[in-house]
Amino acid sequence: MNVMKCTREEWKKLSDRVMYSLRPTQYPVAMKFAHTQEELDAIPNMNYCQNKASVCKLISMAAYFQETFGLTRDHFSGPYCAINNGCMDVDQDYLDGSILYRKPTPWHHDQEDAKKHIAENRKLLPEVPYIGIACSSLSACDIEEPDVISLQLPTQAAFHLLAGYVENDYEKLYFPFSGESNCADTWMYTMKTGKPGVSLGCRGDRATGALQFGEVRVTMTAEALIKALDGVDTVEKNGIGYPYNPVCLYKNQF
Repeated sequence: MNVMKCTREEWKKLSDRVMYSLRPTQYPVAMKFAHTQEELDAIPNMNYCQNKASVCKLISMAAYFQETFGLTRDHFSGPYCAINNGCMDVDQDYLDGSILYRKPTPWHHDQEDAKKHIAENRKLLPEVPYIGIACSSLSACDIEEPDVISLQLPTQAAFHLLAGYVENDYEKLYFPFSGESNCADTWMYTMKTGKPGVSLGCRGDRATGALQFGEVRVTMTAEALIKALDGVDTVEKNGIGYPYNPVCLYKNQF
């Protein structure tokens, strides 16, 4: 997947476009998946997690504090999160779906369904695990070449952005729903396919990622985000403003 390279100032301009056009509750976040320590070391102003955290939390920290945060495989909240995010080798416990059918998080009462769930998640994993992930607020971005941009959006804003994406060079979008966890259907899906990802908000993202009631998670490549924002500008110039009028009336029809 090709990635876009921009300066800190250029990423700030893109962040401003998102904030002005969509009025999200948090700043967009740039994500970088690193295979080597050298890749992480090249990112300035990194705040490494010293305790335990999830990628959801990493994103929310970057968005809220408008800084850059890193999470390496030794500091994930657990193997399930680390493996799902491509930062640890698959082990037998993961393949058995243990975390998905045993307490405290029994999302399936039958182990065979848990194993099917895991099999779908595995399709999105890299061949060689990453050593860590960095997240940086797009408003003060220290990542020159992000792999994915994560957005925390009200549902109406998500619709408006995705409608902008399909405004030009139309293609019908399909969004997978794999269940817990959010990462599979959003940034891992975008990393694998280059396509926009959407999650209604899993338990993990709402518990540790500060995704609020009425919000969804949308992920895109930087190129896709620019395409979507260009489409938003076009539909608004053509008279479809955002936020939408609650009763869909036009002034000249009043």
